[in-house]
Amino acid sequence: MPLSRIQASTRRGPEAVPGHKRPLPGRSPTAAKLPVDSPKIRAMAKQEATRRGYTWALRLILLICFTGLLKVTVQEAILKNPQFELQQVAVQTLGPLSVEKIVRATLLTRGENLLFINMREVRARLHQLPAVASVTLERDFDAGILTLRVKQRQPVAWLDCPRLGLIAGRAGEGWLLDAEGVPFPCDALTEAYAALPVIQHEALAQNTPGRPLDDFSLLAALDLVAALDARYEAGQPRALALQLQTPYSILGRFSDKTQVIFGVDDLDLQLARLDRVRDEARRRGWEIDTLNLLARQNVPVTFRSPPDLAGLQVPAARPVTAARTASTQLR
Repeated sequence: MPLSRIQASTRRGPEAVPGHKRPLPGRSPTAAKLPVDSPKIRAMAKQEATRRGYTWALRLILLICFTGLLKVTVQEAILKNPQFELQQVAVQTLGPLSVEKIVRATLLTRGENLLFINMREVRARLHQLPAVASVTLERDFDAGILTLRVKQRQPVAWLDCPRLGLIAGRAGEGWLLDAEGVPFPCDALTEAYAALPVIQHEALAQNTPGRPLDDFSLLAALDLVAALDARYEAGQPRALALQLQTPYSILGRFSDKTQVIFGVDDLDLQLARLDRVRDEARRRGWEIDTLNLLARQNVPVTFRSPPDLAGLQVPAARPVTAARTASTQLR
């Protein structure tokens, strides 16, 4: 190598050598990265840890004091505040259930805090009563009153089945039916309930309080009760009882001692025939004893006394009884 190049390399120093790193100012290239430790530093670290401990302890004490103060405030302002105490349970309802029984079913006591009454639980307790259809609750904090608006099922008929212990017309043992076929017990017998028609169903399989009965003939009888009630309001005899004789026939007994057999199908058509027969009987002064509306034509009808058939056209070649002659003309 030429001497001039060797001297130039020597003058440039170590930094001219490829791969060599220049040390940082103020640091030795051979200094090790060791943690600094001294009695003074340890004392400062201990003081810092003590300071942090005091800070957390103070925060915890403040939190406990705040929680206690909040608890006392809630107790005095809300829990023990007489403004929020339950003073009265007001019931607005109409039906067979008494107000006293409804109040007892809520399991509420005087002095309870209105804010903490579980409205859902109260509503569920009331719905356990079979006669209850719907419930609305309202709280009045100023007066301390909880108002219950209870819609009861309105009975349209008695359900009679001695085999299942259902005795019509008796408080405690009698069961009523609403228009949807829901049975519920009768706690108190009123004059209006005593006048309701009786549906006699000897073949009833079961009775579930508060649940609609899934029985086709029973539902047909309830439809028939509604139709006969409307006719009673119009001046026709009142239906006293409907006996479910078979799954397809219903025997109706009326206040004028008439007995009428209905089918469970095509009630509108049968009721139209009943109206025509009654109109004809009233016009002619006949007293109907029995009437069978199951027949599609030539409706069988009997009378308590021989009817006046004057004016009726009776075929001369075929002698028939008075009852059959009349029914033939009242199709």
